[in-house]
Amino acid sequence: MRRKHHRNDGLRKICACPRRQWAKCPHSWHFNYRPRHGTSYRFSLDATLGRRVRSKTEAEEEAARIKAGILTGTFRRPGEIPAPAQKPAALSFGAFGATYVERASAVSGKKTWKNDRGMMNRLVAFVLSGPGGKQPFGEKPLAGVTEDDVEVFFAELRRQGYAASTRNKYLQLCKSMFCWAAKKGYLARNPLGDCEIKREKMAQRKRRLTPDVLDRDGAVKEPGEERRLLAVSGPHLQRLVIAALETGCRQGELLNLTWGDVDLKRRELRVRAEYAKGREHRTLPISARLAAVLEMVRTDPTGTPYPADAYVFGELGRKVRSVKRAWETAVLKAHGHKPEWQRGRLTAVSRAELRAINLHFHDLRHDAGSRFVEAGWPLHHVQEMLGHADLKQTSTYLNVTLAGLQESMRKLRCSGKTLQARCKRGPDRPSAFSQRRSRGHHSSSGKLTVSRYYCARSSADRAPAS
Repeated sequence: MRRKHHRNDGLRKICACPRRQWAKCPHSWHFNYRPRHGTSYRFSLDATLGRRVRSKTEAEEEAARIKAGILTGTFRRPGEIPAPAQKPAALSFGAFGATYVERASAVSGKKTWKNDRGMMNRLVAFVLSGPGGKQPFGEKPLAGVTEDDVEVFFAELRRQGYAASTRNKYLQLCKSMFCWAAKKGYLARNPLGDCEIKREKMAQRKRRLTPDVLDRDGAVKEPGEERRLLAVSGPHLQRLVIAALETGCRQGELLNLTWGDVDLKRRELRVRAEYAKGREHRTLPISARLAAVLEMVRTDPTGTPYPADAYVFGELGRKVRSVKRAWETAVLKAHGHKPEWQRGRLTAVSRAELRAINLHFHDLRHDAGSRFVEAGWPLHHVQEMLGHADLKQTSTYLNVTLAGLQESMRKLRCSGKTLQARCKRGPDRPSAFSQRRSRGHHSSSGKLTVSRYYCARSSADRAPAS
């Protein structure tokens, strides 16, 4: 028989009395708590507090107070020598930055907390110029940091050509950091509480794969970027590119996809919450094109299906960490350049050519979302495919091509001409379709059906005048 698990909330008694009698038995209450990634605390409340804790209510209150002290780092047991507290005035900005990353960013649960650490390193290394000479930002006392210091740093970012999106990330870090400092008592007031530094409006990225150029017969005259990329990519990158275009998934979501997340019978795949940016799982349909690709790699070289924990876009089931080099090589080759590598990195010439092409793997996700919209998908379905929290975020990903706009204009022109023709006929004049129908013509015998009628009208509208 399975044993019932009791929830004690960190309180218990070490005695032979039944659990239901703990509130009334005379034995001491014991505290048991371990914070996340921290040290375990186990002791008697009576011995630690130096007095008798009689009721369960009093024990719960003391346990809550002790937990709060453990989390803030102020709790000390009898006999322990407290660490000398560093006064906020003597605390440097660099030391505080390390504390903020460790106690706020790292435990926030966001996947990009390491980016905060990288930005903090650049921030504390920035050299400020003042009356006393040059001084690294990290050595300046935290209490002496002013809004002007932060503005000087942002002016330098702008001078070095950092994008508006990057500067916005630094601004978000600074505001969150100083707000946390004021809240935790490191500062009397937030120096950026009413600052004039505002988030900058970012230019929406419009990069999409160039389509095929067709001749009058519909044959491919000049292959587009998708064809050229697939032609020069290896088998692994080919599968990854097709999956990104067919699902709109992020690169990390695809590289962490296992065969246990794929159901080829139901034509579905599942993106797990721990690998999704929004920390929410979603189930996506598998297109016929992607299903054919997955069927070809479902088994290993011996013909045995891969286990559920094998990676779909891995090398023989093993996880692939990054495809950066393969992607950069394919992009350069697809545009007629020969990539040159030196010590594992592209040379300056190849890097400049890659920058001029300006095609990122994440652009495939933008292209997929735009294709969904051009195919007539409802916007909320596109939102679900891309895993966005709101439609506003989805709208920034959608870049409709000029060809799509022209096709929409053609449909509008055709619908307008059809309506105009109906108005000219008048309400009592039968249409060509109704006349043929009254004569006994049916669609099965090759008569002019509704769809054929409008197609014929559209063809006539597009025909050149004699």
